[in-house]
Order: sequence, then structure tokens, then C-alpha cells
Amino acid sequence: MRLLRYFILLSLSALVLVNDLPAAQDATFAEIRRDYKQLIKSSQLQRQRKNWEALIKRFERFEREHPRNPNLEKALFLRARTWDGLSKASGSRGDAKNAVTVYLQLAERYPTSNLADDALYSAGQAAEALLNDQVAAYNYYQQLIRQLPSGDMAAAAKRRLAALPPPPAPMVTSPPAAPVVSAQGSSLEKIRYWSGPEYTRVVLDLSAPVLATPRELKGDKPRIYFDLLATRLSAQLQSEVPILNGLVRRVRASRFDEKRVRVVLDLYASSDYKLVTLENPYRIVVDIKGKPTQTAAAKPSEIRSAASGGDDSIASILDSATDHVPILHVPQQADQGGIRLIVVDAGHGGKDPGAVGPGRVQEKQVTLGLAKVLAERLRKELGVKVLMTRSGDKYLGLRERTAYANQVGADLFISLHANASPSRSAYGIETYFLNLSKNNQAAEVAARENGTSLQDVSNLEAILFDLMANAKINESSRLAAKIQQAMVTGLKPHYSRIKDLGVRQGPFHVLLGATMPSVLVEAAFISNKREEKRLTSRKYQERVAAAIVEGVKDYAATMDQVAQQ
Repeated sequence: MRLLRYFILLSLSALVLVNDLPAAQDATFAEIRRDYKQLIKSSQLQRQRKNWEALIKRFERFEREHPRNPNLEKALFLRARTWDGLSKASGSRGDAKNAVTVYLQLAERYPTSNLADDALYSAGQAAEALLNDQVAAYNYYQQLIRQLPSGDMAAAAKRRLAALPPPPAPMVTSPPAAPVVSAQGSSLEKIRYWSGPEYTRVVLDLSAPVLATPRELKGDKPRIYFDLLATRLSAQLQSEVPILNGLVRRVRASRFDEKRVRVVLDLYASSDYKLVTLENPYRIVVDIKGKPTQTAAAKPSEIRSAASGGDDSIASILDSATDHVPILHVPQQADQGGIRLIVVDAGHGGKDPGAVGPGRVQEKQVTLGLAKVLAERLRKELGVKVLMTRSGDKYLGLRERTAYANQVGADLFISLHANASPSRSAYGIETYFLNLSKNNQAAEVAARENGTSLQDVSNLEAILFDLMANAKINESSRLAAKIQQAMVTGLKPHYSRIKDLGVRQGPFHVLLGATMPSVLVEAAFISNKREEKRLTSRKYQERVAAAIVEGVKDYAATMDQVAQQ
């Protein structure tokens, strides 16, 4: 009898477990969804990357262990949402790409789901806002409208399509039409290059505008080449520039026939690339994407520069350069997180005085003084290495400043400036990061700092997304916000009439091409008599520098908590 009761109890226990299994599955999803909502509502929890990743792993486990659960598509959508939220918290392009990947997986696996159109629209939003990839965003919106025209997100997708430019037509592989050239002809003056952590940039300096249509040859000896019509070779030109960095072998320029000069970039392997033409000065810029690698032909990793004479700035390197900017090979230790090297840029310099105040104070003078104070404080308080783009009254091109930061492997780039306005009553402090200008005032500041016109700013914006491919826009905006907040908080107790002009975005040449978080700080209006006097004050410079250091500390603390992939 006791044995019979044992088997009855065992059978009842098994029955209870079987009947409870579906409920346990639903409860598991409900539990994960509850924790997801808790994370989304808590800014404190969002600062810890481990909280996001733990939730993603729980969704993955649920999907793996319960492949037929009716909540599976909801779990997949929330996993994509979690990656999306993490990308906004961390500023990581890798996180954003993961979000897009999972959104697209949902749309592919469940094409008739009510969540499919939400997933495609969210993929478009992430591509547009987080990855700066308008072409991908356009395609995702278009896919939504084509596959789910009656979905509740179709109208929103149509509005985004109307706001975005259509993707460019594919490059024609047939022989290109002859490019338009200057009637007076042009001269190829110089070939320069530098290597960033994710691309190599080749720059051709020209005396007049020349349009170039690139073509690519694949195979054992891949190369990119293009012709410059009605162009001559400068007598001083180094016609062959070896690079040998594992990505680009060399750049060659020679007379092809009576009508044209041919430029050839010999590659190690076929690579993605972009070519743009720029003005003021005239040049052609070719970016070849990929990480330069150590090769047998290359020397061991080292830092190469001109002999030091007490000047640790890029100016000492450029003064000794002949035909190209020297490459500084800095061993990259990706496994070590955090901020190790900061480049501080003193705006203007040399023949470029910048803005001039009513008391004839020049912007280049105050920015250099402020840069020296900031560099010293960063070294002392953060214990990091700090390099300055210039430590004296030297002229540097705007693009050479971020190029230097890329070359030395900087983790942050901070460019210091003094604002100016036609109105002598304008005053305040503001911080910028690189992006399309959102208002006329930002465009005017960009034009002044770039030394160009508003029309030039408009032209720059047309190609900005191409050149911002490697820029860390989200991280730069976060750094700008921390610095701006710290400056306002740090200066208000000591000075009257401190106006917070906020964080703005604009197409600044000095930030273009940076592969690390980078900001431009306008410490005060030099055109305002009261603020001009402050800018020349050592005490004001020290307080601005102290505030920027606090902003960097706050930013670093956040990034320590939300570590990058």
C-alpha cells in the first residue's frame, strides 16, 4: 500500500510539473520584460553596461530554450530594443549595428508580425541617427513601405523617405566621361598622406579645381586610379610616395599623355574607399577604409617625428616635412580601456590671428595661454599623457590638427577658441561637436572658425556624412555636454553674467576627420569688452581649464561605467 501511494504521489508531481511548464515559460518572459522596463526607467541602471548585457543574454537564452513560445517575436524585438538603448548610452557604433541586425532578423523571420514594421522603422532610425548611414536608413524605410504598406509605421517611414536624399546610383564601370576642369589648367603640387586607426587618407594638393572620377582594378595587384585633365606636375612634386602600411603600398603620379596626369594608389588588397574634392585650398581627398597592418616591408612599430627641441607639438613635425606628413606609428592596445592620451588644440596661430577683440587682443594668443594651462591640469589631475597641436605661435591647417590627433592615437581631442560676433553685446560660453549645423548661428560660427563663407559651409554639409564615417558623434556630443555643464557650474560662482549658450553642433573643419570623441570649446566672446578682459586673465584661464578637466572626469566616469566594445 505504501508503495502504491508513492507511485501515485510521483505521478501527481509529474502531472503538476507538466501542467505548469507553459505558465513557467510565460512567467519567464514576463519577468525579463519587467526587468527591461525597470532598466529603461532608471538612468542609474543604464550607466552600467553589465545591466544591458545581462538583459540581452537573458533574452537570447529565452529565445534559444523556448523556440516555439508565442512570446518569441516579442523577446526578439525587446532584445533589439535593448541593443538600441545600449548604443544610445554607450555611443558605440558596434552596439548600434547589433541593434539593426536584430531588428532585421525579426522582420525576416516574422514578416507578417505586427512588430515587423516597427522593427524596420527602428532599424532605419538607428542607421540614420546612430550610424549616420542615410543610404541604409533609406533602404529600410523603403522596405517597410514595400512589404508592409498597411502597417502603422508606413506613414512615418514615408515622411522619413521624403526628408532623406535618395541613394546615389551605383558607380558605372564603363569608361567615365571626361571631368570638368579649370579653363586655366591646374598643377598637382603635393601628395600627402596619414594613417588613422580605421583608414588611410591620401590628399592631393592642387593649384586649381579638378574633378576626378575614380576607377578600381581588382586582382593580384589591386589599385585605385583616376585622371586629372589639363593638369601638370609641379617641379617639386614627389611623384612616388611609398606608404607600406599594410593597406596602401604607394601613391604614384605621372604624365599619362598630353592631356592628363594619372594618379594611382597601389593597394595590398581591394578596399572600400571614398573620394571627394574640396576647395580653399583645392585638393582631392581619398579615404581608403581598413586598419593599417604591420608588413614585412614596414619598420617595427615606433613613434617617428622630427628631432625634439622642447616643442612637443605637431608644428615641429610639419616644419620639417617635405612631401608628406610623417606617419606616427603608435601601438594600439585595444584591450586597455579608458583615456590615456588627450590632444589639446590651441585654435588659430601664426599668420591666422583668429578673431580680434576691441582691445586688439588676438584669439590665437588667448587660446594658446588657455591650452597650456589645460594641458598641465589634465596631466596633473587625470594622470594622462597630453600633447598640444602647437605650443608656440605657429600656423597649422585646420585638417592637420585632427590628423595629428589621429596619428598619435589620441583618445580625446579638445580644440579651444574664443567666440566673436558683430554685436559687441553678445556674450556667453558654448561647446560644439561635429555634425550638420542645426541653425544659422551655428553655421555662422562654423564659417568664422573655418575661415570660409556660409555658402562654403553649405557645400561642406553636402559631403559631411561621407567624411564623418569614422567620427564618434554620439560620444562627442556626450563629452561636449559634460564640458559645457562643468564650465557653467564652475564659472558662475566667480563671475557675474555667465550665459550658458548650451551645446551646439556644426560642420567645423578642425573637427572633421577625427576618429576619437572631439569638441570645440568657445570659452568666451573676445568681441565683448568684458569677456575679452576675462580671456586675458590668468585666473579666468585657470578656472576654465579646471572646469574642462571636471567635464572630462565626468565623461570618463560615464565611459568607465558604459565600457566600449
